[in-house]
Amino acid sequence: MTGEKERKSSDLSARLKRPLNKTSRPAKAPSPSRISTPPKAALASSSKPKKDEVHRRKNPFHEMLLHKSGKEPSSSIPSIQDENEDGHDQDPHSERQHTRNTSIESIKSITESRVADHVAELERALAVARAEQDALREELDKVRQHGVVYRETIEDYRRQLNDAYHHNHSHGSRSESPIIEYEEEVEPHRRRSRQREELIEQNYELRSKLADLQEQYVAQDAAYRHRLDQQMSTRDSEWSELTVRLHHSEKESQERLQQLLDLKHSISALTRMESQVTDSELAERIDQLYHRVREWVISNFRRTKLDFVNVSKDTLKALGSITSEPASIDSTDRLAFYQSIVSSYIMQLFREPICIGLPETGPLAPIRQLAAYIHDAGSDYREWRRSTIRALEKSIAKQQLQAEKERVLHNLVGEIRDLLFDLTSVNLSQPAQASLFGILLTAADLQQALLLQKAQYKVEFFRNFRNEEGEGHRTAFDPAQMENINAEMDEDDVFKEKTLSFCVFPCLEKFGDEVGENSQVRNVLLKARVCCGVG
Repeated sequence: MTGEKERKSSDLSARLKRPLNKTSRPAKAPSPSRISTPPKAALASSSKPKKDEVHRRKNPFHEMLLHKSGKEPSSSIPSIQDENEDGHDQDPHSERQHTRNTSIESIKSITESRVADHVAELERALAVARAEQDALREELDKVRQHGVVYRETIEDYRRQLNDAYHHNHSHGSRSESPIIEYEEEVEPHRRRSRQREELIEQNYELRSKLADLQEQYVAQDAAYRHRLDQQMSTRDSEWSELTVRLHHSEKESQERLQQLLDLKHSISALTRMESQVTDSELAERIDQLYHRVREWVISNFRRTKLDFVNVSKDTLKALGSITSEPASIDSTDRLAFYQSIVSSYIMQLFREPICIGLPETGPLAPIRQLAAYIHDAGSDYREWRRSTIRALEKSIAKQQLQAEKERVLHNLVGEIRDLLFDLTSVNLSQPAQASLFGILLTAADLQQALLLQKAQYKVEFFRNFRNEEGEGHRTAFDPAQMENINAEMDEDDVFKEKTLSFCVFPCLEKFGDEVGENSQVRNVLLKARVCCGVG
């Protein structure tokens, strides 16, 4: 009975070593050769050399050290005592022999130091090799332990199968093969392992797809950004080109309007006996002057920055005639502030009582003094002024007045140039100065046209003043006389009172009717352009 159990257990172990199939073949009789055959791992372990022997063959450090120590006595140089004994025999050569011995000793010490270094290196290599050997031994012990556990597990399975087989056979139940039971127990584990492998493969596939999608996204994003940059550069160039074209078209339209206005003025002068101009024509000419000043400022100062830090005292004093607080002006209103500077100098021409270029000394000087005395005579004063201007234009003083007028305009151009240079550090070119001279000449002609009218006109430039205590007084915004041109204010500022920040261009007012009567009636022909603040 015991022999039969041993044969069955050996047959079961032999079958467990072979791969199992679902359709098992009929069991064969166990052969003694299979049981007596040792495992392959045992044969492999017995045929391979041990790792300690391999390391001893690769790194024979002890043999080298023994060989080195064995050679030293034989290869050593004779001792100094022998040499000294020889030196007694050979006294003339004792000093030379002593020098030779000293050099030999130094060479020997150098050689010994090198040998010691080499030995230290070999010892370190030996320590590393021993550490690796210990690690390999630990791994080998772990493998052996795993093998023992595996064999114990197999033996447990065998005992369980044998017990189950004998229990079923003793009760007369239907005999089942232990292999089939083992297959039934192992099959769910195999199925789960296959499912796990399939899930792992699906995970790898999804990761590869995700990596492909990420690469595709990065490539599409780079292409989109490149295309967007190209479109932005193209749009910027197109925008710059359109801006230049718009600038040229505005300039051309202003020139055409100026030509049309000059043509109307010349036709009016030829068809009418008196130099009377309608209100709409005067307002149109002054509005045209405003656009010319604006165009000139944009053309020469659109890229500048407003700087009040390094300005001189004279510049600050000149700016005080425009606003009481020049440093509070926002940088976004810098172009409007430059227009205000030009307009403030144009106002010197509009304040001329008789004629621009009339000297303050000489034979024509009393005319200016007389005008200052009788300026409140009403319509009679305006009639005398028109007659005086016509008489001066027809007299020999016309050339002198023209030369003095050009000198005054050139002086104004120089003052405007210096003031703007102090603010912006921009030198005006000769064409820009010539264009500014033409603007001032147009303003002078407008002032002369206003002085020749029977009706009373006034060009007013609004300012903020300082009181006697030095406190700034801001003028309130008057929508009847002013037009705000700066940016829109915030919603919170809508309900606050708007005040004048600075005046950009003056307004034109008319008092009375066409013949100069009813001077108490006032009519604003052109509103002043101003920049406003709140508070």
